[in-house]
Amino acid sequence: MSRVERPAGTGLSSVGADRFDASAAVGGWRGVVESAVPTLVFVVIMAVRPTALVPALVASLAVSAVALVARLAQRQGLTQVLGGAVLAVLSAAWAWRSGRASNFYATGLVINAVWLVACLGSVAARWPLVGVLMGLWEASTGETGQSDGGDDASSAPTGPPSWTAWRTDPAQARRRRRYVLGTLVLAAMFALRLVVELPLYLGGDATVSALGVARLALGLPLFALTCWFVWLLVRRGSADAV
Repeated sequence: MSRVERPAGTGLSSVGADRFDASAAVGGWRGVVESAVPTLVFVVIMAVRPTALVPALVASLAVSAVALVARLAQRQGLTQVLGGAVLAVLSAAWAWRSGRASNFYATGLVINAVWLVACLGSVAARWPLVGVLMGLWEASTGETGQSDGGDDASSAPTGPPSWTAWRTDPAQARRRRRYVLGTLVLAAMFALRLVVELPLYLGGDATVSALGVARLALGLPLFALTCWFVWLLVRRGSADAV
């Protein structure tokens, strides 16, 4: 069976590609602008004028709205920018209702906490998130029909292959371990964000500028680096199972 090459994807789908592309992982230059600029605008305005909460929120939302309208006008994919716009609205609403600029970042903390629990929970349940995603991606390209390391051709499965075979197949034990490691790497990213950002958030408006800088630094750059590490593990794991 000829192997279908998996193209570089965006977000977590980038770890399933045959070649890692850091730019594609973060959505290209446009993804960087759409994800980072609203936060950057908020950070800059609050740094220049700490009492200008409402103008900072309005400016941040305006940037997200412009990005969304541009996508609509060009009939391009809306997944990333729409998700960012919804997050921006929720963040702005939380900060406005509370009157605390630091709450602009509260939704991000909640999202990171949820992802951290999901990653650790998937490992505890023996369904590591990276393995589940890889299994689904391979099933979508028909790659699960390949032999997974057995030397005896007669031992190859004759029925429809399962995208969860890596969980129970002894020949894929190393792949399974790498999926666990990859999921733990993801968990470490979310944990690091919480460890750095939560104390700054609890510091209130006095540390809101530092929190904004931390959010930017631990955002797309750390995400791209994490995806690269996970991709290395997944690629090696795939080689182990060939």
